[in-house]
Amino acid sequence: MGFGYVFYMPDALGLFMLCLCFLGIGGANFAVYTLWLPEQYSTECRASAFTFATSVGRFAGAGITFLVGMGVARHGSLGVPVAMTSLAFIVGLMLLPFGIETRGQALPD
Repeated sequence: MGFGYVFYMPDALGLFMLCLCFLGIGGANFAVYTLWLPEQYSTECRASAFTFATSVGRFAGAGITFLVGMGVARHGSLGVPVAMTSLAFIVGLMLLPFGIETRGQALPD
């Protein structure tokens, strides 16, 4: 509730950042996805693709939590399921060459 109050106050950047820290301590580290990151993209992207990707990521993260729990129950150890989560990072590394470098380019309006 305090975060919402401080968010709309003029000239309250210090208090706003303090509230963001408390949100992070409380496990609300998704504040970066909803406060800072959307400002880096155009309005069309913020209204469609970014929101979809963020929401799918959150639902997938919740589902993976349950899958890891099932893996622990099946294997009797945390080691194998946690090692299997590294597959997502391996897929990400394989997709890196297909990314577009944007360093030094102006952000779109």
